[in-house]
Amino acid sequence: MALTFRRSTLEDIECLLPIQKASFQEDLEKYEDVETNPACETDEKLAENIRKYHHFTILDDDTIIGAMDVRGNDERMHISKVFISPSHQNKGAGTATLQFLEAKFSDVKLWTLYTPYLSFRNHYFYEKFGYKKTKEVQVTAKLVLFKYEKLPVVPLLD
Repeated sequence: MALTFRRSTLEDIECLLPIQKASFQEDLEKYEDVETNPACETDEKLAENIRKYHHFTILDDDTIIGAMDVRGNDERMHISKVFISPSHQNKGAGTATLQFLEAKFSDVKLWTLYTPYLSFRNHYFYEKFGYKKTKEVQVTAKLVLFKYEKLPVVPLLD
């Protein structure tokens, strides 16, 4: 896999929205969170996110395989969503994506994100990168989100 990352454009929506919907479909079926699940997002909402936030498209060679949406500034950066095409998952794209984000925004003092309480693979993945669960939020009768935070590693002085 030869991954590259670039700012998303409105022209990417045609490719990104089906990947986003496929990536979050299982969660939609499990939690029935129609109001908040990215599988229900419209072209217009994705276009707004691309214009308004830090939105990056993930490519394997020249093929779009996913994207990420992060929001904030150097004080606090929130990972709103990361999605990888189901056929490209578990092949290192998520790791490369997180490494790209943390390098791109290396001055961020606090990283935050939310992930569903039953997404054990996500918990393991983010914890592997130093994220700590800090809170639980009941979104619907079926959906609880875990909030994760990560402070930057401060090098020890000799």
